[in-house]
Amino acid sequence: MKAAVCNAYGPAENVHITDVPKPEPGDDEVLIRVIASDVNIADVRIRALRAPDGPKLLGNLFMRLMLGLTRPKVSVFGLNLAGTVEAVGRNVTRFKPGDKVFGSAGFDMLCHAEYRCLPQNGQLKLIPEGMSYADAVALLFGGMTALTFFQCAKLENGEKVLINGASGAVGTSAVQIAKHSYGCHVTAVCSGRNADLVRSLGADEVIDYTKQDFREGDEKYDVIMDCHGNAPLKQVEHMLTGKGRQLMVIGSLWDLMTGSSKKQVVTGEELGKDHAFSQAIIDELTALAVGGKLKPVVDRVVPFEDIVEAHRYVDTGRKRGILVLDITGEAA
Repeated sequence: MKAAVCNAYGPAENVHITDVPKPEPGDDEVLIRVIASDVNIADVRIRALRAPDGPKLLGNLFMRLMLGLTRPKVSVFGLNLAGTVEAVGRNVTRFKPGDKVFGSAGFDMLCHAEYRCLPQNGQLKLIPEGMSYADAVALLFGGMTALTFFQCAKLENGEKVLINGASGAVGTSAVQIAKHSYGCHVTAVCSGRNADLVRSLGADEVIDYTKQDFREGDEKYDVIMDCHGNAPLKQVEHMLTGKGRQLMVIGSLWDLMTGSSKKQVVTGEELGKDHAFSQAIIDELTALAVGGKLKPVVDRVVPFEDIVEAHRYVDTGRKRGILVLDITGEAA
């Protein structure tokens, strides 16, 4: 089968499509013909070995210890997929061949390939009736991240929430979930070109970061979600209410080490793999989508053979919502 492989840290050109062995499902696994995946910030940061802002030597060393000292330990990226079940293991009862499914492999990755096996009791679900493969996979990365952070922060109905980086994959989902599921007052931080988009998703107020530094404001918020990586706690603590929480979706190890302890900080590490990529999260995410409270935002659909261009585009930092990778030409 074909897969997008990266055997060295560096530029987008290090990713190439080549033949790799097709997986065989275990007794409790489902073999999925992958129709759509996504290329997101996690993929490009791993490929480029690019840590969030902070001392570069510390961040680089930490990433190498986690991902591989000299090359990526997992050479095929891709956290999420949507496709059809091709075969099932002998113990599988939840799915059958022909089912349309979507789900997450988390940081086990391997979804930028024509086939992927996932456990039947993993993060896998039937695609709702009438939803395309592209829209299904576009729900996952941002939606799962935003929903999990909000749950860990115990977001309450009606709180004031500021979302920095509101037009990206996590931000577009976070605006919708905070507004339509929790009834929060949402302030979105993005560029002026994306203001209409985030307002259409439910943002009550928009701060154009090209004209105003939101970190210098004196407005108070119950929750500040940083999806961009330039709002560490030490820079925004004065903007938090007494019970305020900062959600560090993107942030450096240095920011965490040097931050104040007076406020609650929720980090990706605190989420825990079992929580962040759980069946319960996908179930709730699907319910929100079916109920009209969450709509996937797809920036563009890119053919599999243009995987290098997909990485280049995500590298620009100007992606709105999700870039969908069309593996077979059937994603839309």
